Amino acid sequence: MGARHGVAMNRPAALLIRLQRDWDHLARSAVCLDTARSWQLGTAPFSSLDELLRRAGYGAMGRGRHDDDQVLGALVLTARIDALAARVVLQRLLPGIASAARRRAGSPGAYDDTVGELVAAAWTVICTYPADARPSYIAANLLRRIDETAFRRHRRRASFTPWPTELFDQTPDEPPSATAADELCELIELAAADGWSTEDLTLIRRLADGEPTRSIASQLRVTDRMIRYRRATLTRRLADLARAS
Repeated sequence: MGARHGVAMNRPAALLIRLQRDWDHLARSAVCLDTARSWQLGTAPFSSLDELLRRAGYGAMGRGRHDDDQVLGALVLTARIDALAARVVLQRLLPGIASAARRRAGSPGAYDDTVGELVAAAWTVICTYPADARPSYIAANLLRRIDETAFRRHRRRASFTPWPTELFDQTPDEPPSATAADELCELIELAAADGWSTEDLTLIRRLADGEPTRSIASQLRVTDRMIRYRRATLTRRLADLARAS
């Protein structure tokens, strides 16, 4: 039984497989590469997003070189205003997230859910981490904060019925009810007062207005799947905010 447990936990979670496919798509995009080259990262020119990922320490096996921190820190700061930079950072952290999920999951059946919790928390942490104030050991600190955020949220949700997600699935021809719309407006105001980023607040409003994720993804030069991941993350954060208010 223990051996089968270990084998199952070592298999990639379905979400990790989808994220890798998503990354492969982004890495082939000339538009995404041009966007990344426009960032002020303080690094030598790179010929692909995969090369940029390696500059940020992907595959470094814990060597922790200083230039890794420089590039990764610049990416984290850029992630506050550019969703593609956040996606690069997430890809950099996926091996660590997979390792944390294996430690946290109590059974093979819980592994996929644990990966989902950590990836959802990662979006928030990446876009808010103060890399300018804490410029060393960035990857390790991000992973630690992701773990803390995910499982603090998990414990809160254990006794909480999540705030409904249907508002973000409305079409323009099917606006939310007045009561639901008012509730959402109040939550967005609370999110703004709580210090959420302008990018997150803007995305919430666009989704709540019924704008298709594919349209948003096209304008932001990322994949539709990425916007749907962020939608799930923002919905969870709003649920937590609703419970706390």
